[in-house]
Amino acid sequence: MAGLHPVVVVTGATGAIGAATASVLVRRGARVLLLARPTDRLAAEVKRLGGEDKRVSSVGVDLSSLASVRSAAREIGRGVGHIDALLNVAATFTSEYRKTKEGFEVMFATNHLGPFLLTNLLRDQLAGRGRVITVTAPSSTRVDVDQLMDKRKFRALETFGATKAANLLFTFELARRAKRWEVRVNACHPGLVRSELMREAWRPIRVITRMVSQSPDRVAEDLADLAMSPAHEGTTGWFFKGIKRIEPPKSTVDQQAQARLWQRSAELVELEKAGF
Repeated sequence: MAGLHPVVVVTGATGAIGAATASVLVRRGARVLLLARPTDRLAAEVKRLGGEDKRVSSVGVDLSSLASVRSAAREIGRGVGHIDALLNVAATFTSEYRKTKEGFEVMFATNHLGPFLLTNLLRDQLAGRGRVITVTAPSSTRVDVDQLMDKRKFRALETFGATKAANLLFTFELARRAKRWEVRVNACHPGLVRSELMREAWRPIRVITRMVSQSPDRVAEDLADLAMSPAHEGTTGWFFKGIKRIEPPKSTVDQQAQARLWQRSAELVELEKAGF
């Protein structure tokens, strides 16, 4: 990886996985840019990691807001010349249908549209051996954009699963498109991790999940490897669990489905020609 202190951008930096990963990256000598909602938690995370003395800074962003994503991308562009790795870690789960100000269901916006737009807007910073790693799950849920935005058809777990499948479709389509810019693109399944992600889920699900979940520390080490290790310098279009390659659901390797989702997503976020 280029540079004495490679630049790594981490979304969801105040969440369990994001914060643990940032800690590992700092320990490994990276310059880390933390992205999360602009709250006291974000400022506290920068301070915890050592601030500018440890090459840690932040940009506030609400991934459910396309306007906020565009603003964050502009701020990143002004402050960072090259990004060695972008870790799309942020995710949300809601038990009830909620709509963003721009009219999108909030899980679809936060888990897919926001990362989709951010990654595309950072194309020029990633170009030239940058890496994109998206944290997701091996979901085979059908991705129907119209259904995802229809309140009458909302089912919390199904919608969440669809956004995770969308992450995989996005990853594999991006891996092909990004080759001309020498950008490597992969997805990572962290397994069940102790976090606040499912705090709105049905109580039995929360209890069972917490019982079998692991600490985010192991996942953080794996994500740091995917972001920084020379072993993954040429790897692209793969799906990992930890640092072991696994097979994605068959539905997510359908290239026509990948292309359809990309095109629809680009239309919804009004992606200009600057994207991949």
